[in-house]
Amino acid sequence: MENLSLTQKLLVATAWVDGKLGDAEAQFLRRVLANGSVSVAEIEECLAGPTLDPGEVVKQFGHSQAGEEVLREVLRMCMADGSLDAAEVDFAERLAQQLGLAGQPLQAIRAQVTQELGLVANS
Repeated sequence: MENLSLTQKLLVATAWVDGKLGDAEAQFLRRVLANGSVSVAEIEECLAGPTLDPGEVVKQFGHSQAGEEVLREVLRMCMADGSLDAAEVDFAERLAQQLGLAGQPLQAIRAQVTQELGLVANS
């Protein structure tokens, strides 16, 4: 996983945060990982099972990094299967806290992503 950017690592961790990888999440990951210097073997390793600790990856992010876009991408990954389960909500909230986007900023970004994906607001 040495060729993954920090954002890509975060998305891989996010995909597995609920303990399962759905087809839509796998497609999303393939698309995101193929846009870089990630080998096919590394992509397959990411799809095979959880390999990154989400908490450790989140700790590597700071307020100065493109926080809103990172949070938006994480929420897109979480909602790729059409829903947002409790583990994904918790993960997004921890990341938002780390990025300085907890509370209203997180809710606004979540609403934007929900609308962008054409999902019902409370999903």
